Amino acid sequence: MTVNNINPSHLGKVPIFSNLSDAELQEIINSPDNGYEEYEMKQGIIREEEIGDCMYIILEGTVDVSIRSGGGSREISIATLRAGDFFGEQSLLPGSDGRRNASVRAMHPSKLFRIDKKHVLLHIDGIDESEDVTMVPKFKTEEQEVRDMLGNLRLFQSLASFELDSYRNWTEVITVGPGDFIVKESEHGEHLYVILDGIVEVFIIDEDGKINILARLKPGEYFGEQALMEGNNSERNAYARTDNETRLIKIAKDYFKLALKRDSVLAEALTKVGESQKLQS
Repeated sequence: MTVNNINPSHLGKVPIFSNLSDAELQEIINSPDNGYEEYEMKQGIIREEEIGDCMYIILEGTVDVSIRSGGGSREISIATLRAGDFFGEQSLLPGSDGRRNASVRAMHPSKLFRIDKKHVLLHIDGIDESEDVTMVPKFKTEEQEVRDMLGNLRLFQSLASFELDSYRNWTEVITVGPGDFIVKESEHGEHLYVILDGIVEVFIIDEDGKINILARLKPGEYFGEQALMEGNNSERNAYARTDNETRLIKIAKDYFKLALKRDSVLAEALTKVGESQKLQS
């Protein structure tokens, strides 16, 4: 749930500040050292290796966490953080070299609450040493996101655990820019797509050239399966276009078909969906 402004209950969810009273939390919120910052889509917030002087709590939007690899020649996304998550605290903790261990940029327009380093250090002493005050348990790497998403989908419930664990062999995560087409009507289909984050608009164009919206799909939903169904001619029956920057799991046709062969109920349901779509077109 997104919020316009931070309050003590939101700040108290951060382990560093969890032992403070509402009055103490409010003092941090009211301090002139701290405040709200807004970032546009793709705007950088912190950069790997720079000296850290603050931490952030996400109030609205989504941010991408990435690290450099290959000698610094490219960046690899390791996590996506959303409203309620926090980042930037690790470079401020005792024992750290003070440098950021990752870069963070806004994936969508985002509003953050910035907390100055001195307020973090001031309250470190009040924390039980056995308590983990980092973000590690609170966000998922992209690999964890993909594995969990697939494991929760009705589509792949017929697969064994070891088959799901081999997902790297039959999936690929792709990022598509705002307004870009993912599939187009009548083109040959070879993949199913599952939305990790973002919105996808599915539509057809009628004989008069008018766009008819069929669906607006959100994270956890999928599309492109009909062209892969047995008995179909492998042609896409609609257009799919991103509403904003979108991450998708691109799934090989063979694994989708394997799942259908083991799940006759799901296969029948998807066949009926396809028949209904043909009647509407």
